[in-house]
Amino acid sequence: METKFRSCWDGKPKCPLYPTELVFALDISRTLTPETFELMRKIIIEIVSEARIRESNCPVGARVAVVSYNSVTHHLIHFSELQNKNKLLHTLKNISYQRSSSERDTGGAMRFITRNVFKRTLQGPNVRKIAVVFSHGPATDASSVKQAVLEMSAAKVTPVVIALGNTPHISQAFLMDDSGLFEVLNVRDGQYNEALQRFRLCTLCYDICKPDAFCERPRRSLPRTYVDAAFILDSSQEMSGAEFEQVKDFMSKAITAFNISSDPKTSVVGDRIAVVSHALPGFKAGTGKRPVKKEFDFVTYSSKDRIRRHIEESLQQLNGEAAVGYAMQWTISNIFSAAPNPRPLKVIIIISAGKTSQWDKGMLKKISMQAKCQGYALFAISLGKSYDRNELEELASTPLEQHLVQLGRIHKPELDYVMRFLKPFIRFLRSEKNNYPPEELRAKCISLFLHS
Repeated sequence: METKFRSCWDGKPKCPLYPTELVFALDISRTLTPETFELMRKIIIEIVSEARIRESNCPVGARVAVVSYNSVTHHLIHFSELQNKNKLLHTLKNISYQRSSSERDTGGAMRFITRNVFKRTLQGPNVRKIAVVFSHGPATDASSVKQAVLEMSAAKVTPVVIALGNTPHISQAFLMDDSGLFEVLNVRDGQYNEALQRFRLCTLCYDICKPDAFCERPRRSLPRTYVDAAFILDSSQEMSGAEFEQVKDFMSKAITAFNISSDPKTSVVGDRIAVVSHALPGFKAGTGKRPVKKEFDFVTYSSKDRIRRHIEESLQQLNGEAAVGYAMQWTISNIFSAAPNPRPLKVIIIISAGKTSQWDKGMLKKISMQAKCQGYALFAISLGKSYDRNELEELASTPLEQHLVQLGRIHKPELDYVMRFLKPFIRFLRSEKNNYPPEELRAKCISLFLHS
């Protein structure tokens, strides 16, 4: 192992310092001019010319891929195609300008890069994934950009948008990333030297151990909008004991997304957390039994450490039949409605290990719609291969891509992905006016309340 490491590393610091997967996305939407295209290509060539490009299987330097996008995204150069710097530069110089009549979906391009281009890339704790996205105008869909930020944050992709025009949706969405690495670099009148310098120092050549003072920038403080968040945990026999322990570990980490109130009973300041487990043995609809085990409510704990201690030491698997709908109904009636000083934002985070019981499906459909209409944000995490897609779509708030995360297995890397998705999701909640229920649901909600 030591000999192999030495053969790959010659002792000279070069840029990038870490193994890097570097993607460029060219904006070829309707308003593209030959001059703008030439500027984008010039910037890419300059970045590649001065970077260390990986030319062997040794994991040093950068591999490069290139896509173009308008309303759809297309591969131009794959990572595996060109492992020679001269050939790569020659190919870049020969990418030709093409006219387009399609609009610009910057968020869609960013999501394509995250889901497809970075799907099969070098893995490892020190590998960096960087997406350089050119944009010469506003993104057409703010929701698509928001979704891209959630997915890139979760997948540990660092996006840098080189803006050749105004990009308000992107600048606003990037403020929700808590790493401080997402950045919009403005290029005006073809003057890109300052933007390029910042990209090199603060992204491509960035050394987390020795950060350059030039890269420090003020972080916008979030609005003081506080959250009441209830975790509803599937504690059924669908999970093995080892899987249940991993989910407990995830929940302990998830607490870091919140600013826990030091006085949850009497103060209106700070977030509050509650946890209930469902799948109690012997519970069935109509038996009169409580459908959940209340672990703790909003006023029980006043610190993250106490919440973590309860999750780690007292939370036990119940091994009964799943009853998500009845658990939600009980939580709304007994946790949210009973708490003093309710917070402006109400979030229910449902952790599901499979389908709910057949006798619970009707209640789940009814209560999830009622909760949405009452202004709750429903965030669903689906674990494992056993699930009902229609059930999940009924359960989660819309847009689904921002409120539903499906994992094929219960495994630490996947749960870490959810953790990195959840943090900016909560930041988005704080920063926006309350969009729950969403506009498209409001007519249905009025009808629901008139007939209830």
